[in-house]
Amino acid sequence: MPAYLLGALLFLAAIVVFVFQNDTPVAVQFLTWQSSKISLALVALIAAMGGALITFLVDSFRALKTGKKLRELMNRNKKLEKEILALKSEKVARQSSKSTQSKTIDITPVDSDQQF
Repeated sequence: MPAYLLGALLFLAAIVVFVFQNDTPVAVQFLTWQSSKISLALVALIAAMGGALITFLVDSFRALKTGKKLRELMNRNKKLEKEILALKSEKVARQSSKSTQSKTIDITPVDSDQQF
């Protein structure tokens, strides 16, 4: 089990324990906004869910960038593999042309008047 998943489960367990132990009504204030009295457990759950959502969005952005880079590298890999195949076939063609040139025998007509 990955460490981050284990950490998330421990955090969830801690939130559940906190929710059951804290049902005191509190007023939440942010800048000029103020809420009516709500359960402290509800505030904790909303904060945890907000943090999880932010983490999910940041990780999704990272995963999209990684996927894009992976696709680019796979396309480049295919292009380079095609180039390697072309170079190999060119090498084979050169080797075969060299071997046919070395195997050819020059046959010149011999005059009957020539003495060996």
